[in-house]
Amino acid sequence: MAFTVDLHTHTRHGSSCSYMEPADLVRRARSVGLDAVCITEHNAAWDEPSLRALAGEGSPLVFTGVEVSTELGDVLVFGANGVLRSGGRAAEVRAHVVEAGGIMIAAHPFRGFFVPGALPSVEEALANPLFSLVDAVEVFNGVGSRREQDFAIEVVTRLTLPAVAGSDSHAPHTLGCCYTVFERPLATVQDLVGELRSGRVKAVHPLLDLEFARKV
Repeated sequence: MAFTVDLHTHTRHGSSCSYMEPADLVRRARSVGLDAVCITEHNAAWDEPSLRALAGEGSPLVFTGVEVSTELGDVLVFGANGVLRSGGRAAEVRAHVVEAGGIMIAAHPFRGFFVPGALPSVEEALANPLFSLVDAVEVFNGVGSRREQDFAIEVVTRLTLPAVAGSDSHAPHTLGCCYTVFERPLATVQDLVGELRSGRVKAVHPLLDLEFARKV
């Protein structure tokens, strides 16, 4: 049974750049038919009591993670909220994530990669040391251009890492514009971590009519 999850969202509760109230996030996720949504505020995780109060009962499930800023790019972290520092070097974040048994995803790794007058190559992209530190790559991001998404597919095809998708939504109307399909239902963040690690996922971007699964 397919289980759909938006892995990358932000609310006004923890991200000053977001226009989305937490309750609106849950309502929108329900209306577009998502099975779960992940709140990944910038450099800060939701506390469990607040998360439980928001999620309530039934669908969609609400999981928490963190979008952490590093010198190599932003990463989404799940299963290691209690041990993360605000920002930091990617290798240090990785060490904390591994110690906690969590997972780390390269978020929109090619944002800002295309600049006027330059034509970056796949080989240049593959040289980013971030890819040696993460467990998966966000191949589709709701804020990214079609060129960025196509390039991500080219790069991830050359990596032995699962490909995921998230809307990076900061407002209700964009939530769920792209998402990750899991082969098995999830009930907890630990389930999410385990299934991401297994690679049993597919990235989907309906607006661009794109799907991508990197079998590992």
